[in-house]
Amino acid sequence: MPNIIVNQELCTKCHQCSLTCPMGIIRPSRETKYPSIDKANEDSCMRCGHCEAFCPQQALVLDFLPEEKQSFAPGANTVNPDNLSLYMRSRRSIRFFKPEPVSRETIMQILEIARYAPTGGNSQKVEWLVIYDPAEVKRIATLTMDWMRSILGSSHPLAAYVPHIIKGWDMGFDPICRNAPHLVFAHLPVSDFIDDRTDAIIALSHFDLAAPAFGVGACWAGFIRMALDSYPPLQEALALPAEHKVGYGLFFGYPLHQVTAIPRRNKLQIEWRG
Repeated sequence: MPNIIVNQELCTKCHQCSLTCPMGIIRPSRETKYPSIDKANEDSCMRCGHCEAFCPQQALVLDFLPEEKQSFAPGANTVNPDNLSLYMRSRRSIRFFKPEPVSRETIMQILEIARYAPTGGNSQKVEWLVIYDPAEVKRIATLTMDWMRSILGSSHPLAAYVPHIIKGWDMGFDPICRNAPHLVFAHLPVSDFIDDRTDAIIALSHFDLAAPAFGVGACWAGFIRMALDSYPPLQEALALPAEHKVGYGLFFGYPLHQVTAIPRRNKLQIEWRG
């Protein structure tokens, strides 16, 4: 497991690294010693990087992909609250797309941002599947429609809405992926004891929020998500690694229309305690 590498010329022995370590395993510096992790505690390190992220002198690095460390000047990571508010409130679910594809390079840039989404215990087990070929996206949509036909007349909560959805599909309208050129799924391993897909959904939320900065729009693929729970042909089409499940998916591409206003939302319902 990783340990910390301390630059003794920069370290002021301020104890910030040991104070911010979530696991409390960094031995505080002493007059004659620099901060360290005892060998017996190395397995407890979850590689979160708080030690290096909060070091005011940038005097240490976690020995985990140290070549990827990025430092920045104080304040360089701040965002004007008004700009942030406008950016996040103007985010829309996009359902009409231009036909041209998003470059793989742009998708990789968005995924690089989503890679830094928080995960429980910093497990970092989220993996990605990008359906890049529009023809394959159409196939996934077709399989989802096949699932909808299979629940006609059943007790499924969506069954009452299915006839209307099928009618639209048969008339040439795509209610599943809205003719988006691409799909992205976040998936992760599950077990008999843990079937929590929260980390994947958090990662996709990062993708969803980062995408507009690159001129890309997305929408949550709810119908596909429902179909994946119980329709083997669709599960087989995604061909995920064994014991992996999709947390959720997004269809995405370049928006056909541009956002120019922000709709209203219900007033906040807040209960303050203390």
